[in-house]
Amino acid sequence: MSSHRRTRTRRPRSGRLRAVASLGAVGFLALGLGAQGTFAFWTDQATVTTGSFSSGTLDITLNGQLAGAANNGGTTTLPSFALSNMVPGESQAIAFPVANNGSVGLTYTVNGSATGGLAPGMQFTVATGTAGNTGTAANGNRTGTCSGGNLASNQVLNGTPSSVVGTARSLAVAAQESICVIARLDPQAANDLQGKTMTASLIFNAKQVGAP
Repeated sequence: MSSHRRTRTRRPRSGRLRAVASLGAVGFLALGLGAQGTFAFWTDQATVTTGSFSSGTLDITLNGQLAGAANNGGTTTLPSFALSNMVPGESQAIAFPVANNGSVGLTYTVNGSATGGLAPGMQFTVATGTAGNTGTAANGNRTGTCSGGNLASNQVLNGTPSSVVGTARSLAVAAQESICVIARLDPQAANDLQGKTMTASLIFNAKQVGAP
């Protein structure tokens, strides 16, 4: 009995399959080539600038003097605030403007010091308002007064600066107020203070508003 071997015949690919395969190869090739190319990236830039910044000035003046940064910490003199041949109880007053000449608000306090043998017997009162002086040396009744309320009364000063007006006072920009000072020889001045002299200094300490 003879045997017959079945032969399997491979069917050729259809034209459609070959076309799809060809397109896939072309697509892969195109994709590979495109990944190696270069591209343009657009950019933009914008800038904002500030306006001008500037610092302010803190400037306290006394009696219209000591204006400007060059006079910071300076001293001015009131030559008319003097009295000779005083006897116990006599006094003299003087008033002068304290002004804010700077561009920011300020507060100020006052310290005082004195030198000379008469210092232990002299008393200083600081007030607001205008000054008035009455009496004569011949009568031994010269008296100085201030029209406003007292900020400090009968302060005795010595060689070490001490607080006279400890409660800060405020001055807005361009504002001023009249400060009045009375210097009096203690009515109970000791006999050994005869023939003595003294000079005093009042130090106005200014700070910007809000400073401790």
